[in-house]
Amino acid sequence: MIDKKKFLYFNRITVAVIGIFILLSCTRFAFSKFYTNGQGEAISEIAFYTINPGTQTQTLKMFDIKPDGKDYVYDINVSNFQDNNVSEVDMEYHLSLRTTTNIPIEYKIYLNGSTMNEFNQKEVIQDEDGMYFFRFQAPVGNFQKNVEKTDHYQLVVNFPSIYNEETYQDLIESVEVTIDAEQL
Repeated sequence: MIDKKKFLYFNRITVAVIGIFILLSCTRFAFSKFYTNGQGEAISEIAFYTINPGTQTQTLKMFDIKPDGKDYVYDINVSNFQDNNVSEVDMEYHLSLRTTTNIPIEYKIYLNGSTMNEFNQKEVIQDEDGMYFFRFQAPVGNFQKNVEKTDHYQLVVNFPSIYNEETYQDLIESVEVTIDAEQL
């Protein structure tokens, strides 16, 4: 004979488990109603002020880049003045870009609205930990003493749509922009 208490206890547990399952199923459905997908360009600005000789590095946030074949534009400004302080010496600077080799992304850089890609050198380098990077070099830029000047670069990043595969889905690309300024 079936024990009535055990039967009711088992039924309560079964109903509770089914209730939790239904609740979780409905919650997932309810959250999915609020999901949106946007299209557009990731635009970011970086500013470097080279009043004194030295090296400055900033990292770009590249989380939103998708393999859709669209150009993502990042503005990079290099100035020899900040507030009312202007460099009192002639300076030259080297702009370089260091990227990981995780994702096959194409990089181009344009200076002051030009239509010519200014990256003239691409090399593979290895750091002390054995990790490989691409390094891109732009031509040398110059600033005259006591003359305010800003060079506007546009870094154009393109992730071709032919790489829309699962193998690239969890990878992150790290991009560092470095300005190395020295006195002439």
